[in-house]
Order: sequence, then structure tokens, then C-alpha cells
Amino acid sequence: DTPVPPDLPDSSDPPVRACEADWYHFPSWYDILHAPGTASEVNGLERIERRFRGAAAGRGAWLEPGCGSGRYLRLAAARGRRVIGLDLRPEMIDYARRCFARRGLQGGLFVADMTRFRTQRPIGFAFCLINTIRHLPSDRAMLDHFASIARALRPDGVYAVGIELSRYGAQFPSEDTWEGRRGVVRVQQVAQYQPPDRRGRMERVVSHLVVTTPGGEQHLTSAYGLRSYNQREWDGLVARSALREIGLCGPDAADCLLGPAGVVGGYAVRVLAPR
Repeated sequence: DTPVPPDLPDSSDPPVRACEADWYHFPSWYDILHAPGTASEVNGLERIERRFRGAAAGRGAWLEPGCGSGRYLRLAAARGRRVIGLDLRPEMIDYARRCFARRGLQGGLFVADMTRFRTQRPIGFAFCLINTIRHLPSDRAMLDHFASIARALRPDGVYAVGIELSRYGAQFPSEDTWEGRRGVVRVQQVAQYQPPDRRGRMERVVSHLVVTTPGGEQHLTSAYGLRSYNQREWDGLVARSALREIGLCGPDAADCLLGPAGVVGGYAVRVLAPR
């Protein structure tokens, strides 16, 4: 497949020079930063669906809770998938809808809470990658989310969750850098991570964004927390939920294991199915 051409930067993003703010209010910057690698990630999602759904792959729509700017769904829709996305941020959904409209793509994109939603059509494959699910602030919110997913999935459907499990006491502060370009706009991010402890169970993330355009540089700093789970906490959560774990895949989905995987360090895609 040929990747969908990138969308132009969004002139509706609010102007900013240097400030502290929530960078999720700037959907085009988010989209530009995360666009590199989207095609290979969607390829991986297709491999996961084929691996865990077999002959049922392709039946039912794709669903992405916490879809953000809709970059995965745009490509999936361009490849002929029926897609549904939801996000709590109206500005993200507005941006995603405009991107779909510019491409002539079809998809259902809605402002909704991940912890309580319903879909009108049965979902064959749902996914939530890059630790997005960890924005849910509590075990109760996660269980409510899993219940909503279980209601939405077909009996043969699966849910792919990209999550990094914590190892309390064995993690150190770390830093990642990311960069994306689109036309004359360059977006760079430095993200710093303060590891969680067993009592607080919250990883603190500080993001510093530099956006370079012909008009100069803009800087944006934001901070947020990600709920943490170690292997025992994750296993206990899933055991209490409406879903069960049926396998695990590496970040590129090239290697997958069937059945409960046990202790696996680092980021992985955990595949869940209705009970």
C-alpha cells in the first residue's frame, strides 16, 4: 500500500510563542510529530489481526479509543477498512474529521470518554498504542474501559493494547527525543520521564516542544502523569475485567506469542479478547 499523503499543518492551532500548556490542544503539531512510522505501525496492526483472528480477520470495523489526530485510522480507511475513532479532546476529533474530509475518506470520529462508550456496529479489531491507555487515572477507569471494549467487540474480535509495564525500583529517569517534518514545519520533542514508585503508581512526563516555521520558533512545555502497572498489577487487573489476555507481540508485531506471556520487560502489544 502507498501511505496516505500527509496533511498540511492546521492553521486553526492557537498561536503560542513560549509557554506552559497542554500540547494536546495543538493537533496538527501532534500529528506531524507522530506521523513518521505510521505506515509500518498499521502494517503491524494488520499482522496482529491476522495472527489472532485468523479467518475472521477483516470482519467488523476497526476501533481506536484515544485516537488523537486519527493518523492510524486515516491510513486504515485508505486501505479500505471501516474505522471508528473516539477521543476526549474535541480539537483532536475536529482535526481528524477535517483530515478525513480532505482525503475523501469515510469513518466515524466522535468525542467520547474511553471509559463509557457504545458503538452501533460490531468491532472486529480494536487497538490503543503507545501507552495511551495509561492516561486513564485509576484501575476503576481501566476496568470501565475494558467493559466498554468488551461490549463493542464481536465474539471473535480482539483488542491490541500497547503498554510498557513498570519495574518499581529498577527504573531510572530517562529521556526520549522525537522529530517530525511536514512541508516547512518541523516539530521536535524532548520528553523526560520520572519513574513511578509502587505507592504512587504514576509516571511523570515532562514534554518540551520546539516548533520551527519560516516565522520563527515556538516553544511549549507541558507535564502529565501516566498510570503505572507492574506485571502483577496488570495480571490482576485483567483477571477482574471483562477481557482476557490471549497473547503478546513485540513493538513491530513481527513476533507474537500465544497465551499469557508472563513477565516481559519493556513496551509490548498485549492482545486481549472477550471472555
